[in-house]
Amino acid sequence: MCGIIGVENNENAAVLASAGLLTLQHRGEESAGITISGSEKMRTFKAMGLVSRIFNEEILLNKLPGTVAIGHVRYTTSSKSSLINAQPFQISCIHGNISVAHNGNITNFSKIKELLLKKGAIFNHTSDTEILLHLIAMSKGSFADIIANSLRKLEGAFSLVILKDRTLIGARDSNGFRPLVLGKIDNSYIISSESAAVEVIGGKYIRDIKPGEIIVIEDGQIKKSLIYKKGRRQTSCIFEQVYFSRPDSVMFEQTIKEARVKMGEYLAQQMKNIKADIVMPVPDTGYFAALGFSRTSGILFENGFIRNHYVGRSFIKPSQNLRNLTSTLKLRPIGEVVNGKEIILIDDSIVRGTTSKRLMNILKKTGAKKIHFALSCPPIIDSCYYGIDTPSREYLIAANNSVEEIKEYLNVDSLNFLSLDNLIKACSADNKKSDVFCAACFTGKYPTKISKST
Repeated sequence: MCGIIGVENNENAAVLASAGLLTLQHRGEESAGITISGSEKMRTFKAMGLVSRIFNEEILLNKLPGTVAIGHVRYTTSSKSSLINAQPFQISCIHGNISVAHNGNITNFSKIKELLLKKGAIFNHTSDTEILLHLIAMSKGSFADIIANSLRKLEGAFSLVILKDRTLIGARDSNGFRPLVLGKIDNSYIISSESAAVEVIGGKYIRDIKPGEIIVIEDGQIKKSLIYKKGRRQTSCIFEQVYFSRPDSVMFEQTIKEARVKMGEYLAQQMKNIKADIVMPVPDTGYFAALGFSRTSGILFENGFIRNHYVGRSFIKPSQNLRNLTSTLKLRPIGEVVNGKEIILIDDSIVRGTTSKRLMNILKKTGAKKIHFALSCPPIIDSCYYGIDTPSREYLIAANNSVEEIKEYLNVDSLNFLSLDNLIKACSADNKKSDVFCAACFTGKYPTKISKST
């Protein structure tokens, strides 16, 4: 999972892109980068770490002058966490200087890479994004046609921003796995992973970029919009709404906040026979689900954890040791809220189970009388091949244990998962688009072919 942004026709393109990346920081904390073009030679600046530590005034104003920019924040899925894989990727080829930033996971990467190697391609990165640059460099025709023909060869999940001279291009895979939106600020267009990034920098959300769409923008005008490939049906990742996206972003005609509140409301209906003194969220993604649970159940809502906001998101750390350390530093219970209480604790999901077990131990030590643990999604039983770090079933606690076994492992009084039907209902305004989600991590049923080498 990554965050991408593009800003065109703006003298402050690099500054706006940097601000957009700050808004998308939750989508990736390992590296960040910006490519700028439009006034001088195309330049890319990227480094490991957080956006605020990488992009200062000196870099944005003096080293990145230009009117068109794309940016990227990275979270590793299928390749190494290192500077060599930090994006955007910039190349010089027969078509000129080109830069690409990608969110997703190309599932036929290994197959295409092998074909490209046989044609003499030399790879400088281990990221799947690089194959797109080779496909572009080896193609002929108008640039829009080159992009379209290249994307037709790819399978899996990809939302992209592409920069060439003063031209900004946005593209999305035909299933629409990962979000990508179009916005505008004055005479400048913005393409972003989430609507919140558009609005934070002063822009207005216009619409989602459609699955299978390429949109070409130059000098403040949409020059072309085309559907390069039609999918059988849209299958957008439902976990975006459960965990990844910001609460103030819009998806499927409602905010993520509204979706999470409804998840909590449906959980309360499922758990109507369970009584407790308080409903408590695991910050931050459990907050709105807990609020919805409280409103529906009538059980008092309490914030029982203090979160250290200077510690990153534990789920997206590249190693288990870092996830363990991060989760220990991140949350501390408030004794007067927890001690002697029967608690309904709401979290977004349980993946490996180690973080959840640690939280239960901390709550028990702080004096919790009973803990009813509730998750605002179903059990995660299978790997994701579309950009989320669940690479193997052996690490997924729900893939290898029953609900009762997980309950005993966590040492909680009850364990409750939101049903898939209720999750789907929560994730679409008025239940109008209940058939547009990928839920493979909950069902094991994948909407595309998965290469054996993926």
